[in-house]
Amino acid sequence: MASDSQSRKEDTMKKRNIIWLFCIILCLINLFIFKFAAAEIIVLKSGERIEANVIKKTPKYVVIDYKGASISYYVFEIKSINGEAIDLPVSNSAPLDVVKVDIINAQEYLKRGALYHSKGNFDQAVSDFNKAIKTDPNYAPAYANRGLAYSGKKDITQAISDYTKALTINPRYEEAYYIRGLAYASQGNLDLASSDYTKAIEINPNYVQAYINRGLIHSNKGALEQAISDFDKVVKINPNIAAAYYLRGTAYANKGNLEQAILDYSKAIEKNPNDASFYANRALAYAYKVVSERTSKIDQNSPMAYINLGGTNIDKADFKNALSDCSKAIEINPNSADAYINRLRVYIFMQEYDKAWEDAHKAEAMGAKIIPQILEDLKQASGREK
Repeated sequence: MASDSQSRKEDTMKKRNIIWLFCIILCLINLFIFKFAAAEIIVLKSGERIEANVIKKTPKYVVIDYKGASISYYVFEIKSINGEAIDLPVSNSAPLDVVKVDIINAQEYLKRGALYHSKGNFDQAVSDFNKAIKTDPNYAPAYANRGLAYSGKKDITQAISDYTKALTINPRYEEAYYIRGLAYASQGNLDLASSDYTKAIEINPNYVQAYINRGLIHSNKGALEQAISDFDKVVKINPNIAAAYYLRGTAYANKGNLEQAILDYSKAIEKNPNDASFYANRALAYAYKVVSERTSKIDQNSPMAYINLGGTNIDKADFKNALSDCSKAIEINPNSADAYINRLRVYIFMQEYDKAWEDAHKAEAMGAKIIPQILEDLKQASGREK
């Protein structure tokens, strides 16, 4: 009897558990359906359509959840929600459209446009910046932010026009000079870009990013001393920016000052130990540091030039450091073809052609384009057939 009673209790408990499980599943299904059914179509009077969740309605405005951002629209801006016309409140003295300037200002449009921009909706961002400009035609930040939105739309010409308008209104607008410099640089107009970075720095002598970008242009043009001077400024202003040490190290490496390059790469790694490119470049600096006077005159962009040079002044410790850094770069980013290419260069310096052959093919398998003659030279140097 006791056994039968226990069995019945167990059956009852199982049934209750099944019922509870069924209820939980129903709740989850309802939540799932609600989540996706909640998306609504908001049509603005401008003709723009927004798909979002309406989370609040008041007589004056509607709040929507757009990709996780809460964004407000005033009722006079909305034509319909899910096909239903929005009801406008009646003003005591005039329709709401007439007094809307008293309700929403350029700063509010700017803030909302910036939210759309941050979510990648550049069209909506441009629309709000247009409204900010219409509300206040002399509001320089609206032009600057609209320029950024046009940059997001890949319309660099229009972006530059907006940045220039912002600077016409406010000639001391350092950020506008900087972002116009970025736009010029994206077009390949490096002289104009450098000029704008310089103007930004004249207004704000601590403008770190302007120094970095101007330094990059100097490096690109081969003006390495000027590049190093700009990166020096960055380090002085903020000694914790890893990229400044890395870029200065690269400039020193290009000047042939590999000792200083290694010091800077090491400093960059100290500040940010998780960037594979820092290790990869320090590895090459170690490797180049130990080659003979003869190899130092060869095109360092052609690693195969080192295959048939014979003996060099090899410093085993530095090569060990180089390989260690290459391996660290690969550990951080195992899918980087560049990391394997860097390591094959080190193996070539060490005359480890078989290992260089392996890394060349690993890089090739990842999509890197290896010059056929390089593979052929490695094949001959390593004695491999395949």
